[in-house]
Amino acid sequence: MKNIKLEFKEWSTYFITLLLANYLHELGHCIPAWTYGYSAIPTLAKWYSLSSIPLDIINYMSLGGVISSVIFSILVILYFLKSSFKYNSALLAGGLAMPSIYTLRFIVSGRGHDGSEFQEAQLALGFNYSGHFVDWIFLSLFILGIATWVAKSKPGIRILGKLFIGAILSIAFIVILQKLNNSIFDPLFS
Repeated sequence: MKNIKLEFKEWSTYFITLLLANYLHELGHCIPAWTYGYSAIPTLAKWYSLSSIPLDIINYMSLGGVISSVIFSILVILYFLKSSFKYNSALLAGGLAMPSIYTLRFIVSGRGHDGSEFQEAQLALGFNYSGHFVDWIFLSLFILGIATWVAKSKPGIRILGKLFIGAILSIAFIVILQKLNNSIFDPLFS
């Protein structure tokens, strides 16, 4: 029973951190809109505009989501290094889940994010629209996070099954979260 409670607390830490990372990403999109006086609402898996926003502001809004994800990921890595929190690895995994998913999408489909968010963020930074600068940022964060985890935790081979299950659950969680978010909020804000 104690092992089940430990597992539940560990997985809860992971999914709560993943939800927080997702929300902060969406909040990051809204901050530039608010700065320029436009109405935008962040939800757990999407941001919504209550007015028409010019394309150049949209580019900065895309960049805002990227920046907030990068900052959150770096903070989670630093916290992992400095803290002795019991569920430190779960916290790190939750904080790096989105960079991991972006990296997987980049490897499999050639672009880390659906739509054109990464391309618009690259334009805001002055990079080529069709380039992969943002994809490489998230790949670098993913590698840094894995290397940090391996160096500090020194995991054994037995962890591979748990990592595989975690990856599958993460992808399913994000897909379900997106579907639920869209079915609830799209009718309200469209």
